[in-house]
Amino acid sequence: MPQTVVVGVDGSEESVKALRWAADHICQVGGLVHAITVWHQPVQFGYRMAATESELAGQAREALGAAVATVQSEYPRADVRSRVIRGNTVDEFIALSRQADLMVVGDKGHGAFTGMLVGSVALKIVHHAVCPVVVVR
Repeated sequence: MPQTVVVGVDGSEESVKALRWAADHICQVGGLVHAITVWHQPVQFGYRMAATESELAGQAREALGAAVATVQSEYPRADVRSRVIRGNTVDEFIALSRQADLMVVGDKGHGAFTGMLVGSVALKIVHHAVCPVVVVR
């Protein structure tokens, strides 16, 4: 039976590795990869950052597009579909896990503290997703 695999992509090398792993997996078992980037308007000390929402959404689309293009060139048979979502990263991936057979995330992404074994977002997804989760290192 074909699988639906959701992959978190934030533009980091770790997330590209996760997307690469998912594409390879889908080439072996059949199915579809949903490459997902979730963005939000960061708030620091109670103030919104200087970037506009359209700039942030554009940056998210560019990062996702670059990651998907890289992996599609390596795995042309993989059916990879991309989507940018505005929201809370953990909440959105937990909701997506209800419709996925498998979720794949990198061990660290943007914003992770140097030296952490697994990033805080990946840990939260592992603990709260309702489908199996693969953390790619």
